[in-house]
Amino acid sequence: MTNFTWLSLLNGYPFMNENTISRHARHRLETRKRLIQAAMDLVLEKGYDVITIQDITDRADLGYGTFYLHFKNKEDLVWSGIKERVAATRKQVEQQFASIIPPQIEYYGYVKMFEHAAVNQELYRIMLGGKGSTILTNRIQELLAADIVNHLKTETAEILADFRLPPEVLAQVLTGAITRLMLWWIETPNSYTLEQMAGMLYEALHHRKPPE
Repeated sequence: MTNFTWLSLLNGYPFMNENTISRHARHRLETRKRLIQAAMDLVLEKGYDVITIQDITDRADLGYGTFYLHFKNKEDLVWSGIKERVAATRKQVEQQFASIIPPQIEYYGYVKMFEHAAVNQELYRIMLGGKGSTILTNRIQELLAADIVNHLKTETAEILADFRLPPEVLAQVLTGAITRLMLWWIETPNSYTLEQMAGMLYEALHHRKPPE
């Protein structure tokens, strides 16, 4: 199976099956979810920098001390929320391309990226936009770039074979192009579909038409 971790932006979070865990574990999981949802909502409303842990626990209707049973600090909480919310994309991509790798596979990877951005616009505004944190944005871009480098060094199929650049340089080019274009698409009024965006990104990077 081809390693497509770079297509999903982040490593997946190991979700638990709520039907097979204890009552105590279910309660902890529910509390964690409430904290994450409260933090995401507040970031979108006020911005990452101004919200406090007290704001988050008040919104979640939980005690202040409860926060530290689940997270180290605000960044840890928001980062955990981001990872959990993109994990499903990684799983979907891996399942879709588990047996057959179509020609021009990069295009389909870009489609998945824009599809995920379309469904999770608020999440992407937190990850990449002005409502989020420069620290978190840099952290996301660094992870994506590292994932691409790893992919290029370990992948044996001719994926991204159009490029003749050192992996570290190519990773920066792709990371910048992908994240900036996705942010522009979700924040700027336009009529482009996700397929059109993926096609234009593919054509710009690979200098050929995307598949029909």
